[in-house]
Amino acid sequence: MKVVIRENTWLPRGMFDFGWGNGYVLIPKKSRFYGKHYDYINVIVDVHGGLTFSGLVNTKMVEDWGLDKEDEGKWCVGFDTSHSGDNLSKWSKEKVQKEAEKLKKQLLNQ
Repeated sequence: MKVVIRENTWLPRGMFDFGWGNGYVLIPKKSRFYGKHYDYINVIVDVHGGLTFSGLVNTKMVEDWGLDKEDEGKWCVGFDTSHSGDNLSKWSKEKVQKEAEKLKKQLLNQ
């Protein structure tokens, strides 16, 4: 499994506050979580705000996210830091990375 973090550049700062970005884990086909919707996985893991994304890594994601070509076809689950009360001081890049690593560890230990 591979951890990926992405800075939130799609929401304008100033209208409301939010954290640095989102955290994701790329799941290989051999995992029991491959292809599972995030609602299914949410009952098994504890991650900030709950998982809010699941989907297949496609060519566009590989290009846009700067992933490796071999990441295409993996399953991706992730969380965001755009919940009420989230901000840069609570959810810095380092904290998003740490939370994503925590998610990966939980998935590996299931």
